[in-house]
Amino acid sequence: AETKHMVHLPMALHKGRPQSALIICFGMGTSYRAALSWDVRTTAVELVPSVVDAFGFYYADAATVLDNPKGRIVIDDGRRYLKRTREKYDVIVVDPPPPPQAAGSSLLYSREFCELAKEHLNPNGILQIWFPVGTRLTVQAVLRSMNQSFPYLRCFRGVHGWGWHILGSMQPIGPATAAQLAARVPPRAVQDLLEWENVNQSPGLAGCLQRDLSQEAPIARLLNPNPKIQITDDQPFNEYYLLRQSLDYSP
Repeated sequence: AETKHMVHLPMALHKGRPQSALIICFGMGTSYRAALSWDVRTTAVELVPSVVDAFGFYYADAATVLDNPKGRIVIDDGRRYLKRTREKYDVIVVDPPPPPQAAGSSLLYSREFCELAKEHLNPNGILQIWFPVGTRLTVQAVLRSMNQSFPYLRCFRGVHGWGWHILGSMQPIGPATAAQLAARVPPRAVQDLLEWENVNQSPGLAGCLQRDLSQEAPIARLLNPNPKIQITDDQPFNEYYLLRQSLDYSP
């Protein structure tokens, strides 16, 4: 569900109707599929070709999605792609591969990455970074990196309490009520967003969006007062997997 909401939330919060989206990290293809349900030009960048080849293993309609003329999949490193393209987007979604402690993962969380992504946003564009799981300090480091690049941030707890969705923009994001957001979502996107909801227990579109909005956390409360708690290319605060894991679970 998180990989759907990481697309639908910024798309719905975008002022006006978004026309383009960039998905960095293809994964199961859920985010790419969700973005195309908005009928927008969608580019996905994936480092490993076999990841894209596995799309049909997860979705029966994978072939139809891949044939969508508005979609494009690029095999490349996401950050390198941004350095070489001149394209700009209304929404950029980063679905980084877990675990966030892994070597090199900081390159999709760092302040330098946020600055690079900012250059490829259209006016009112939104960068969404999902941080899946980690210590509170690491979440604060990710948030600080985005805070130094974007004057406007909104942060939402994951739908099922898993991770954080952090949205950054050069212009204000919202505010908007769940009903206002629901009015912006096209029918195909509604179907995609509710696809995994329990039919008998689903709160409906407005209810799902209200659930998202209710999980918002104040940025000022989340930010660590220590400015050194951040992620840069030279200071990968979230990495060093074994060291951090041993510290997390030590007595």
